Amino acid sequence: MKKLLSAALLSMSLVGGLAQAEHYIIDTAKAHAFIDFRIQHLGYSWMSGHFDKFSGDFDYDEANPAAAQVNINIDVASVDTNHAERDKHLREKFLNTDEFPKAQFKSTSFEQKEDGSAVMVGDFTL
Repeated sequence: MKKLLSAALLSMSLVGGLAQAEHYIIDTAKAHAFIDFRIQHLGYSWMSGHFDKFSGDFDYDEANPAAAQVNINIDVASVDTNHAERDKHLREKFLNTDEFPKAQFKSTSFEQKEDGSAVMVGDFTL
């Protein structure tokens, strides 16, 4: 009876582990992840940029995608639009990085679509 109980407990622990969400750290070192932005400039062109420094993690369970969670932390002073004077202006006048050095995104919902795409909604704090 002890062997049967031990085998049953072991089986349940393995199945329970498979049903849990996987935890991932976002790989920012090898360019597998990036935070880009694009804003309209003077009504007829676009200005692109990105943030060089950020970190994050996410939990994802293939069996329960709606339970996915994402957390991203951004070093706002790492903004880069490939134009030093504009970046300085963004840091000082627009983003006020001395007072607000970090931004954060924390997901609140995740919906997997039938076509393979997904919609994630969350709170962005600057």
